[in-house]
Amino acid sequence: MRSEILNALYTKLYNMEGIKAVFKYNKGHFTKYPVAVILGSDNSKARESVKTIKKTYKFKVQIFQEINQEARGQEAGEDVIITIGDRIDDAFDSDDTLGGVCDDVSVISSYAWDDRELLMRVLQLEIVCTKLKQLI
Repeated sequence: MRSEILNALYTKLYNMEGIKAVFKYNKGHFTKYPVAVILGSDNSKARESVKTIKKTYKFKVQIFQEINQEARGQEAGEDVIITIGDRIDDAFDSDDTLGGVCDDVSVISSYAWDDRELLMRVLQLEIVCTKLKQLI
C-alpha cells in the first residue's frame, strides 16, 4: 500500500504546475526550484468495527524554494512557495482520494526555513491517507 500511495503522490506533485522536480528520497543538492521531496511515511491502524480496520498513512513532503540565488529575494521566494501551497490545497480538495488509492486524503501544512546550499523557504506537508479494510 505504501508503494501505491508514494507513486500516486509522486505523480500528483510531478504533474503540478510550478514544481520543477520531485524526489522520492531526501536529496542533497537541487538544480531547479521549487522542488518537492517525499520523505516516507508513518503508519497506524485501528479497528473501526468488528468488520473494519482503518489504516492511516502519513507521508511527509517538503517543498523547497531558494530565496537568494540570482537575487530572487525573500519576497519573491515567499510568493512562489505560497502559490505552490495554494495549488497543492486545491489539488487535494478536488481529489480527496488520491486518484482512488485512498479512501480519504487530508493535507496539513506549515512553513519553515532551511539553510542548505542556499537559504530556502520550505513548505512542510503531512499528507494523511486513510484506507478502510473490510474483514470477512
